[in-house]
Formats: sequence, C-alpha cells, structure tokens
Amino acid sequence: MNRRFLLSSLAALPFISTARAAVPYSAQFLAGGFDGKAYSAGLLVKLDSGWKTYWRNPGEAGIPPSITAEPNSNFASITVDFPLPIRIKDESGTAFGYHDEVLFPLMITPKDVGEPLSVHLSSFFGVCQKVCTPAKSEAMLSFSPKSPPTPDGALIALWQKKVPTSSQKITEMANIKGKRLSLKLDGKFDDIFIEGPDRYYFGPPIYDSKSNEFAIFDVHGLKNDSELKGVELRITANANGQGLEQRVVVA
Repeated sequence: MNRRFLLSSLAALPFISTARAAVPYSAQFLAGGFDGKAYSAGLLVKLDSGWKTYWRNPGEAGIPPSITAEPNSNFASITVDFPLPIRIKDESGTAFGYHDEVLFPLMITPKDVGEPLSVHLSSFFGVCQKVCTPAKSEAMLSFSPKSPPTPDGALIALWQKKVPTSSQKITEMANIKGKRLSLKLDGKFDDIFIEGPDRYYFGPPIYDSKSNEFAIFDVHGLKNDSELKGVELRITANANGQGLEQRVVVA
C-alpha cells in the first residue's frame, strides 16, 4: 500500500473517541521548560503491543505525523523533531517508525519572550497493525517565562537526545549509477535511511562485504540516473543507537 493511498484511506475513516471505545494507542501533549528563547513541548504516543506509528518519512507505506499550532497574538513558530526510527517489515512492506512509544519533541517560539503564551496544538497520525487506525490529539498548552520547570521536562529532554544530529559525518560522497545510489561511508552504521523526492523510494543499505566502506541502495521509481544527479538527499544513520543526519548532493 503506498503512502498516498493510505493517507486517503485514513482520512476517510471516522475518528474513534477514547471516551467511547478502546483504541490501540494513547496520545498526549506535554509542556516542558523555557530556555529564554523558546518553550519545549512534546507529543507522547503510547502504542499497544504489535502496533506501530510512523517517522517523518513512513517508508513504503504509512503516513508521517502532522503537528500544527493555531496562530495567536504571541505565537511565532513551532518546530517538530523526529527521534531516530527503526525499520519495520510486515505484510504491507517496509515502514520507518516506532513501536511501544515515541515522543515527538516540539520547540514553540513566542514573538515576545517576556510575555506568556497559550497555544492550541493539534496532531494527526496513523497507527497500524494489520489494519490502520487514524489517530489525533489536541490540547491547549499555556507557558510563562516565570513558570518553574515542569515534571514532563525531563522526559521531553530524554527524547530530544534521540533526535539525529549532524555531530558526525555519514558519507563523503554520493553517486548514482543506473538505478543504484552509492554512498562512501565515513564510519560503520547499523542502518541508513535516505530521503529524496517523494516519487522515489530508497531500499535498505547493502554494505560492501569486505570493508563496509560503501553502502548501495536500490532506488525504486527512478527511470534514469540523471534524474537524481544534482539532487540534495537527506541521510539519517543509526550508529550504535545514536542518530546522525547529513545532507548531500548526488554526483
């Protein structure tokens, strides 16, 4: 099932109220602390055993979470971060996402840092087992620069550390030949996720069996290698549980 079909399928399904029936997830917006410029927050999603939800790039099937804030007089912007995902294989294909629970860290920036801020947050995401359930959560969070740290701040900070960083280089070069992308690696990685134009899907890495110096990816949907030359890719790698991220232009 491709992600566009799944998105339309989820949108057509009625939402299930947690007050009326049991659902395979719970979702809650949490408020964190203030660093003098922005407030930390997060969307915490807990899943029943065997269920999954998705990363910003869902893979072959699925839908990424959407988190939005309603503008008001002191709201400037919101940033959504995504913890390092895992690769999940099932009957629908290979998805990138999470089991058990995940918290998506948020940074909410006010226009005037000296004034309080109340913001209405909404989310839409999919949770799937053999069938998929549309999920949503919304809340009004209130912040003040004079408020003490919240009990949830430590949990938000913990998940923020799971967001990939650019602290280490992943690759020195990206090349396309035929329908295969090649990365010259700058280290050893447990998994690598490639993001590019939506019409392409990048398969799992195939490592050089001798030195692990190179990783090869089949590019599905590619008609000619010239389509990817000069295109910037977003690369996320799992280095022994640490998430790394790098952007690279295909040569």
